[in-house]
Amino acid sequence: MTFKSLMLSSVIALAGLPAFADDTIINMATSFQIRSMDPVKQGFWMQEFGQGELLMKFQPDGSITPWLAESLTREDETTWVITIRDGVTFQNGKSMDVPAVLAAISYFRERSSGTQAVLPAEATFEQTGEREITVRTGVPIPELPNILAHESRLMIIDVEPVLAAGEDFEQLEGAGIHTGPFKLVSLDDQKMIAERYDNYWRGQPAMEGVELRFVSDANARILAVQNGEVDIALYPPIAAAPVFKATPNLNLALGPLSTGGFVGFMDVTNGSFEEKAVRRAVMLAMNYDEIANAVFHGAKAPATGLYNPNFPYALKNYRHDLDEANALLDTAGWVRDGDTRTRDGETLSVTILIYPQQPDLVPLSGAMQAYLTQAGIASEVVSVDSVREAAMNDLVEWDLALSATGTATVGSVSGFLNRYVACDGDRNYGGYCNSDVQGLIEELDVTVDEETRNKMLRDIQTIVAEDDPYIFNLTILKERALVSDAWSNYVPAVAWNHIKWDTAPNK
Repeated sequence: MTFKSLMLSSVIALAGLPAFADDTIINMATSFQIRSMDPVKQGFWMQEFGQGELLMKFQPDGSITPWLAESLTREDETTWVITIRDGVTFQNGKSMDVPAVLAAISYFRERSSGTQAVLPAEATFEQTGEREITVRTGVPIPELPNILAHESRLMIIDVEPVLAAGEDFEQLEGAGIHTGPFKLVSLDDQKMIAERYDNYWRGQPAMEGVELRFVSDANARILAVQNGEVDIALYPPIAAAPVFKATPNLNLALGPLSTGGFVGFMDVTNGSFEEKAVRRAVMLAMNYDEIANAVFHGAKAPATGLYNPNFPYALKNYRHDLDEANALLDTAGWVRDGDTRTRDGETLSVTILIYPQQPDLVPLSGAMQAYLTQAGIASEVVSVDSVREAAMNDLVEWDLALSATGTATVGSVSGFLNRYVACDGDRNYGGYCNSDVQGLIEELDVTVDEETRNKMLRDIQTIVAEDDPYIFNLTILKERALVSDAWSNYVPAVAWNHIKWDTAPNK
């Protein structure tokens, strides 16, 4: 039975069931289980569902704005001043003052390897006023605002009860260690329950509480919305978009463009992609508009470049030009014979790597094969458990690896470039090493001036897409959720901030 027929038969069977959702609370389902309130290993989830908050907040246009901070000012290349917001309290009633913020920062710097990786040991955070913290980084950290806006780096928590709990994180349920609109009161293997925090600094939250269910099966999440058990289900499969449209009480809610999408990495060290002309031809053969609007039913945006086109440094330097792709291959001596090309007795072919955890890669890779055929390039698709393991350890022969990857997570570009594009990056799947790109990445890491950084980023994009192609987007992700009719106006948020203080059903 096909996915579509399974869904429709299940929907018909459940159509007569009563609605179970309480309309005074937010009922949500997610595929990922929150296993504990451990602030380092699991605490980032609390920002996503209305409990935790950060000093800064990532916005859809790529900017970083104050959240628990009232302002963030750069004094010079290594000095920043944070002014924290007045009148904020933790959910246990204690004041979120400067000492409390400094304690939270110290907690994560001492215990989180992710925080340690982005904040050098010589960086200092010091109280220099009643609500003022001066940060001296020692070396330039241009993306400090992005670090303060990243959910797994520096969540602001009340450290005292966390230290008292030790490793018994169950003690933190109901301890009110966060500042957000909803206070977590219960967490188990099945769900998380939070209640409204009436003294929230922005005002009274719109709803009385949150019930978040952990449902790993996508079909079960879909049916839970359709039969009224939950209002919002996260991570719906895009391939089912036509089913959603045809089914009562199912609505695919689309939000702003995200910082990620499906990214292609080309192996430049051997095989077909050793040749720049072939890499460039493959990029030109892709029909980015058709992928977004036909393959993914408009639930993704066409890739126009390496970054979200709303970002100030983003170039729109992708295009679909099959004639130019064919001309490049002709000039390179690849002779067309039917659906394939040959040169010196060798057939031009590529192997595409995908992985089962992303089912949308199946229709994407199928569409890519059709575009490659139009350019005379043979192809096959191979599914592996982990693209990273397969590509980095040469477990299979491959030419083009596909992965769901953020190229500018919370607006930070340096982490992506250093890991995926730099010569010695730990996720440089294709063995790419361009000296000009490498120099730009290293310079970008210590350059604070925004306009100078933007120019460097544009130069990098030009090289990796046109001059020496390596990595390219196939789609730009749109934030999405599946919602009931009562929640059809829900707008999925960027940076995983699914529940805010004013999140509510349609008026």
